[in-house]
Amino acid sequence: MEAIILLAGYGSRLNRQDIPHKALLPFSGGTLLSRHLSCLQELGIERTHLILGHNKEKVESYVRGLQLELPIEFIDNKVYRTTGNTLSMVMGLRQCSGDVLILDGDVLYPRRILIDYVRASGPTSFALTPGEIDDEESSKALLKASGDIHAFITKRHFTEEEKNGFAFGGEAIGFFKLSAVNVNRFVDLYEQHEAEYEKVLWEIPFTEFARDVDLAAWSTTQPGCFEIDTQEEYEHALDYFGRHRDIYG
Repeated sequence: MEAIILLAGYGSRLNRQDIPHKALLPFSGGTLLSRHLSCLQELGIERTHLILGHNKEKVESYVRGLQLELPIEFIDNKVYRTTGNTLSMVMGLRQCSGDVLILDGDVLYPRRILIDYVRASGPTSFALTPGEIDDEESSKALLKASGDIHAFITKRHFTEEEKNGFAFGGEAIGFFKLSAVNVNRFVDLYEQHEAEYEKVLWEIPFTEFARDVDLAAWSTTQPGCFEIDTQEEYEHALDYFGRHRDIYG
C-alpha cells in the first residue's frame, strides 16, 4: 500500500506566522506531520507521497530532517492557491500503482485509530467518527440502507429530504482508502469533470463516485479526532491531547 498526505493548503484561517505550515503545529515534541509519518512507518507503507504547496521548501526540509525509514516522494502543486484538495489528491493518485491510503494533513487522531483502520477496514472505505448532525462545517456522511456511504455533506446543513431518506453515519475523520481498481476509476471520473472538480474539496467528487462504487463506512467510537483549521481549534485539540496523552501514543 502507498499513502498520500494532502499538505498543499495555505491554512489562512489559522493565521500562525510563527510556523511555516499548519501541519507543523506542535504536539509534545512532535507535530501533526511527524505523527502521520510515524504511523505510516509503523504500518510498513511502501511509499508516501507528500503533496506540497505553501512553504514547500520548508516542509520538505523538515521532513528530510526527521530521517525516517520511510520512502517519501514530494509532489509540488503549483496552483494550490486557486484549486481545491481534490486536485492535490489526484496528483498523488496518478503516481500510485496499488492500493492507496489518503490523509488530510491537518488532522489529529489517536494513533491506534489510524493503525486499526488501515489493518481492519476494506480496501475502499472511509473512516468515520461520531459527529454532530447540525455541525455545518464538518464533513458529514450519509449512509445508504446497505451501510455504505451515499454522500458527503460539508459546509452546509442537511436538507429535510436527506435527513429523512438516509442515516447519519458521523463525521469523516480525514483518512480513507482506495483499492487499486478504484484509484483508476476515480482518476477517470476526475478527468471527465476536471474543470468542475479541480477547485473543490474531495467530498464533492466522492459523492458522485458513490453512485457507482461501494464506499464502505468504517466507524470508531473512540473520541480524540480533531480537524484543525483555526487557532481556537488547535488550542482545543492541544488541551485534549494534554489531558489524554495515553491514547495518542
